[in-house]
Amino acid sequence: MLQQLTNLSDKELISRARKLKDQEAEGVLMERYSHLMVAVCLPHLNNGPATAPEEVYPSLLQRLSNSLKTQSIPKANEWIHYTIRAQQAQTDRNNPFFPSTASRELQQVEGRVEKAATNMKEQQQLAASFVRALEKLPDEEKYFLKEFYVNNKSFAELAETRRYTVEKTRQLLQQAKQKMASLLMNETYE
Repeated sequence: MLQQLTNLSDKELISRARKLKDQEAEGVLMERYSHLMVAVCLPHLNNGPATAPEEVYPSLLQRLSNSLKTQSIPKANEWIHYTIRAQQAQTDRNNPFFPSTASRELQQVEGRVEKAATNMKEQQQLAASFVRALEKLPDEEKYFLKEFYVNNKSFAELAETRRYTVEKTRQLLQQAKQKMASLLMNETYE
């Protein structure tokens, strides 16, 4: 079961933790971002009362666990940053997390995609938006997106065709997806 949970996205883990009260999903999410928690907390450890690691981390994990069950969380890393900052400011209340503008814009695009699943007109508009955004990308990024998503090529196959490493191929595809998402978000405001 744990192996299956590690393959889930943050969004799915958050959903399982909230709706199903799945503590394993919550644990996988916390483990996934444990390096971030340590990195953000490290400069503030042992700098005053109640800042020893054996006091900070348990209370931080409890706070994260509580907010996971009660707040809307679009981006796990932003939510963790926000919660750690609130903990360091020693606010007693578990103030709600408000996503950044970029997170909200991304949520709008995701909502548009979900809406298009049941609305033919939305599908046509979204498809036209994708084509316009894709045409604005450099040829190599366009190639990677088309081959990976349309032709279902694996990272290894793509790496072989361009004589790149699999890791470089993965990075290039990630950059192309980010640019594509940025273009789609910008198009919603035009």
